[in-house]
Amino acid sequence: MKTPTMLEELRAEWFTEGLRDTGLLTRATVAAIDVSPIGLEHGFLSTVGRVRLTYDSPAPDAPDTVVVKLEPNTGAMRDFGDELHAFEREIRFYREVAPTAPIPLAQLYFASTDPPDFAMAMEDLSFARPGDQVAGLHASQIHRAAESMRRLQGRYWGDEALEPLAWMPLDNGVGVDFDEQWPSFVEHFGHCLEPAGKELGHRLVGQMSWVDAEIASRPRTIVHTDLRADNLMLGEEGTAEEVLILDWQIAIRSMGAFDVARLMGGSELPEERHGHQLEVLRSWHRAVTGAGAGGYSWDEALRDLRLGALSALGYPVHFHAGVLDATGRAMAVVEAMCRRLFDSAVEMDAGSVLP
Repeated sequence: MKTPTMLEELRAEWFTEGLRDTGLLTRATVAAIDVSPIGLEHGFLSTVGRVRLTYDSPAPDAPDTVVVKLEPNTGAMRDFGDELHAFEREIRFYREVAPTAPIPLAQLYFASTDPPDFAMAMEDLSFARPGDQVAGLHASQIHRAAESMRRLQGRYWGDEALEPLAWMPLDNGVGVDFDEQWPSFVEHFGHCLEPAGKELGHRLVGQMSWVDAEIASRPRTIVHTDLRADNLMLGEEGTAEEVLILDWQIAIRSMGAFDVARLMGGSELPEERHGHQLEVLRSWHRAVTGAGAGGYSWDEALRDLRLGALSALGYPVHFHAGVLDATGRAMAVVEAMCRRLFDSAVEMDAGSVLP
């Protein structure tokens, strides 16, 4: 069947076919669906919806609801997604990494993988509360999210198990056009930056290739790269599902501390972040050194955190042209990320590592 690229194109037959191919349906058929959009009015790299499934007969092994992720059919974000092979990457993550990952992850029920369009039907995790990028995360939530990520990173730290994951690149290449995009970014989003943040961005002009090269020389593990509130589900504290990480579309094999910088910088409430960054890093450092990163010193971790904070600034600069027409919550998300990432990088003195 044709792969849907809009929620309006979803059909009961598509779900029947996909669930039968994976053995979750045998005799029953999906007779009707009820679709509700999730998240931003217009997604960044995907359109997401929750779908309630009604079967024509008992289907004990099949889900009552699923979450679908669809590749947008047109637009700048479709182009970015194709550039990054975002859907192919996430599908392979769930098929090849998730089954043995030491953290709870959503189940991928089935996926359409026939180019040029891709789509996924996944476990509905609505028993947990979605994170909110605009509202931000409290310090305790940052700690729990970092705890989940460092368990995965410790498992893969410098491990030969990374080698078969060659479909997961070593970087996303978003810093390559920093110099070209910086003037436009300042024009459209400069109002989000404090003077010190704008000055740091100016210092990065001509230096992002150096930052990328430094990161490329560091020990590698699995890095989410978009670890932020909107990509988290927050379950009951103290349970295995207290933090669930979503959206592995731009995961890479790279420097683990990037995720710490991205998580704190993009999502933590500024009033709770002040003086708190090294506490999170120390906790993360203890965990990864105890789980596979032996010989990784504190000084290395601190320098890596600062490199990660600088690299993270390349993401809003690289992608900003694709969200210039965003409105409502979508624009609020972008502005919050810009403001927090630059402020956090300044606060941790990230510029001190530049040559």
